[in-house]
Amino acid sequence: MREVKTCDRCRHFKRRCDLLKPSCSRCIQAGVRCSFDVNGVAVPGAAAAASNGATSASPNSSRQARAATALASSPPVNGDPAQGTPGQNGLISPTASTESPEPHAVDANGMPIDGAATGAAAANQLRVVRKRKRNCLSCLRCHRLKVKCDKELPCGRCKTSGNGRECYYSYNKGPNGGKFPCPTAPSSNSEETTTVLATWQVQHKVRGSSHWRDLMTKIGTLTTLESAPLAAALEDVATNACLANFTLPGNFPFGTPGASKYYTRDAVTRLLASERANHEKYLQRYLELLDVVNPIVDIHIFRREIERYWMDPNASDLCWLAQFLMVMGLGSFASPDGEPPVATELMMAAEACLMQTPFSFRPTLLALKTLALMVVAKQVCNPTCWSVDSCWSLLGLLVRTAFIYGLPQDPSSLEDEGRNQEEKDSRRKLWLTILYLDVKVAMCTGMPPLTRPDELGTLEKIPDWGPPDSLQMVLYQSLPTVLAVMAQINSNKEQISYPDVLRYNAQLRELMSHAQRVCTGQLQRTTVDIFLRRCLMVLHRPFALHPEGPVMFPESYWSSLECCLALLVHYREMWAGEPHLRLDLVGRAFVLDFFSATLTTYIHVLRADAPLTGAAAMGCAIPPRQIILDTLRSCVDIWSSEKDKSVCYRTGYNLVVAVLNLVPKNKI
Repeated sequence: MREVKTCDRCRHFKRRCDLLKPSCSRCIQAGVRCSFDVNGVAVPGAAAAASNGATSASPNSSRQARAATALASSPPVNGDPAQGTPGQNGLISPTASTESPEPHAVDANGMPIDGAATGAAAANQLRVVRKRKRNCLSCLRCHRLKVKCDKELPCGRCKTSGNGRECYYSYNKGPNGGKFPCPTAPSSNSEETTTVLATWQVQHKVRGSSHWRDLMTKIGTLTTLESAPLAAALEDVATNACLANFTLPGNFPFGTPGASKYYTRDAVTRLLASERANHEKYLQRYLELLDVVNPIVDIHIFRREIERYWMDPNASDLCWLAQFLMVMGLGSFASPDGEPPVATELMMAAEACLMQTPFSFRPTLLALKTLALMVVAKQVCNPTCWSVDSCWSLLGLLVRTAFIYGLPQDPSSLEDEGRNQEEKDSRRKLWLTILYLDVKVAMCTGMPPLTRPDELGTLEKIPDWGPPDSLQMVLYQSLPTVLAVMAQINSNKEQISYPDVLRYNAQLRELMSHAQRVCTGQLQRTTVDIFLRRCLMVLHRPFALHPEGPVMFPESYWSSLECCLALLVHYREMWAGEPHLRLDLVGRAFVLDFFSATLTTYIHVLRADAPLTGAAAMGCAIPPRQIILDTLRSCVDIWSSEKDKSVCYRTGYNLVVAVLNLVPKNKI
């Protein structure tokens, strides 16, 4: 054991002390009282040494003289000059030191306590060691292996080792909020930990009423938030795994690494030549499954251009070539045999061709069609929450380039009279499809539509196209009303009034009946019915979920429940059909709509005052609540078959199962 002879302050700050008494040089410079422990403090770690104060503790005489002179020359201020006691401000002389003055103890009369007693008391106190909290910025795999991570997504190590799809980042609440926070990641902020369901609102604070965020909050008010099923459903979502790609990267069609190899015309020509034998099959699959519900391609003109391309591959325009590659990629993706890798390659080549054109400032009709096809591809190939959000951003570019091109203008009023009727109809169809995509994505994301009702342009004048274009006729009639509804629902202005809700309800139901009469294809009737019922569900939601909704707003209450059940039935029909038809690809564009319908139905079932148990009053042999729960169970089974395709699907499945388990058994 060795004896520590430094003063209390130097020992506290771990500084070298010159052992001058009555005050060392550091304490004199800091202007504080210097105290030495008279009894000494023994510390372990060294052998007991003999007293060697005469040889090691005595500094040179000049330093002692200077220190004594400074101490004697300091004026006494409310203290004893012999002891060098500081005054009320704790200063003896001006100093440039950055060290903080050490507080000194005083008795009940305001007099300082003896230095020896103060030092002994400070020495007897236990030192509190606090561990620094650090953010984990590495991915989970690199953090587990304790190797350096480049913090990319996926990081270089995971990509090199073939674990790119398993590269996740944990959500740490810090100055940066985590590098890639998941929309469902739990927050450690004390202001947001009052309820478990507040975790769903972290990344969706700017969403409107059509988003499912408000539904999760409403479920939280009707259930026990600390319940084990719901807590377990939210336990494993604290990663950014929802960014994992299905087929296309998250930022498609901008900056995709896989597209760089197709910037040469020869590479694109070789890729198309390898799929020439299948091009007719791919085209037919696209027309039967995707173009019938999102009309973009003019088939007669398109087939003529295909024949010209096979005759001279180098003579085709890059914009048309990008459109051709997107059609081939979507047709290949819709193959009954699965989702072949060649579909991704075709879409990467389409991006490479489009990026070589001035589409952002000199758009053409073909460039606009290609961008519209890319929006459809993101909805079909990447049905994740973040991919749908990126569709809204991509649609912003598409709508604005359409305005640059003059697409919303009425073709009959253009100065160029050289356009034939076929091209004018093509312009109308494309603009209508863009608006249709815009409203569908706006309803899913809870964001306002990118086009206002007063900017519809040609929609005010309905052309006479006849039965082959019945879907276009229905969209022409319905989009002005739907846009007006969405503009009010997702705006930050005052809430829509109940009389306006009833007026819009009558208009939308009339359009639904008209669509069932005039739409020729079953797939068209189904998608239009989903589209209009989703709008009705959003329209009635504020009044249907009101605490007094069944009594004060019965029209909204029952309309909301009816639309939810109809959407769930459509969901079951699309996923339970023949596998070779691949109707599930069409349903992927509405998967968040089905999720919102499921949550809304849960709210109706969980309400204690829900008038759903009176079988006699409703004229049903089975109680209505039992019918609703059977429908929910069948849809949960569909979610179970899809849960392994992405983290978004797995999260949705865990949540719908957890809420279903919270339904009281005595109400079933």
